[in-house]
Amino acid sequence: MKKILLVYYSRTGFTRRVAEEINKRLECDVCELQEEHPRGGIAGYLRSAFEAYTGHLPALRELEYELGKCALLIVGSPIWAGRVCAPVRAFLAHQPLGTGEIAVFVTYGGMGASKVLDSLAALAGKAAVARLALTDREIDADAMAHKVDAFVAGVRAKGLT
Repeated sequence: MKKILLVYYSRTGFTRRVAEEINKRLECDVCELQEEHPRGGIAGYLRSAFEAYTGHLPALRELEYELGKCALLIVGSPIWAGRVCAPVRAFLAHQPLGTGEIAVFVTYGGMGASKVLDSLAALAGKAAVARLALTDREIDADAMAHKVDAFVAGVRAKGLT
């Protein structure tokens, strides 16, 4: 099996739940991005929206993975104010991604998934081999299996597992 790393950020748990579903199917290494300052409560929510609008890149704790050795990097982000969340933007801005492929997924409560999926790929500087968008409602209703299966099938079709 080729090395797959799934990197994501989750403030409320929706993105984490999707990452866990993907991991059940692909059995990849998983890394949840950790920040120096937590985003709990209303203050964290407001800070998240502000950083999404301003493009601020927060400080992240160091990763323990060598991204250059991955055949596939899966990047997951919640959508904040119609944009990639600040911690994922910071990760993509500061990490050398290597030559492997990428796949991307987003979770959201409103709209704008296609634009944010495009943004994730652009920030990574690569076309995504697979894309997935799930609403918070789909995740809460546990109605995500068919979309996650299609995403994983897209990864497998590229010979990355």
